[in-house]
Amino acid sequence: MSRILLVEDEKVMAKNIAFFLEKEGYQIDIAYDGQTGLDMFQQASYDLLLLDWTLPRMDGLELCKTVRKQSNVPIMMITAKEEIMDKVVGLEVGADDYVTKPFHQRELLARIHALLRRHQAQPAASPDNTVEYEDLQLDKARLLLRYRGKSTPLTANEYKLLESMMRHPENVYSREMLFEQIWGMTTGFSDRTVDVNVSRLRKKITELTGKKYLHAVRGMGYRFGGEG
Repeated sequence: MSRILLVEDEKVMAKNIAFFLEKEGYQIDIAYDGQTGLDMFQQASYDLLLLDWTLPRMDGLELCKTVRKQSNVPIMMITAKEEIMDKVVGLEVGADDYVTKPFHQRELLARIHALLRRHQAQPAASPDNTVEYEDLQLDKARLLLRYRGKSTPLTANEYKLLESMMRHPENVYSREMLFEQIWGMTTGFSDRTVDVNVSRLRKKITELTGKKYLHAVRGMGYRFGGEG
């Protein structure tokens, strides 16, 4: 049974979400403010976090940023903000997905299923499915990118994105192709969403290796490997 931490200050909404998800077989813990949510996260093990954007004591963005420094647990933001730049900010601080209020509970359930599936269904490492490029190696069991004895943690989205591109270095991927690789669908496709995920991943790789492996291809998308 997957355990989810829901951080939502609207108590009626929180209880309704928890009741629905518990009927679907999830174990739900609720926090009504950001600081309590952080305390609960640090004291227990969770499979996924659902974070409201606007929270007392610590807002959802700050909570997301703090959690992401400690863990690669999947994080989904719940927000009433509809502007694309607001959603981009959420992705930039480490969220894996977002759902906009008001939302249908079945949409939330589908997104939770997809996010947990991407995070949990990583194949066990073996010589046949190890992904390597030069001195880079993906650790599938731990969601780590390794380089010359050092490593950096990856989120489920970052892992999926990098795995696809490392398996086919030099190939050019359109933004829409990458969006489908990450979310498994093209509904809700946004160039900016892909750009944010690639930018975050590129920063991690550069900080780890001192090299630039991800390249933008003008008018087309992105490619991995080779010269810039």
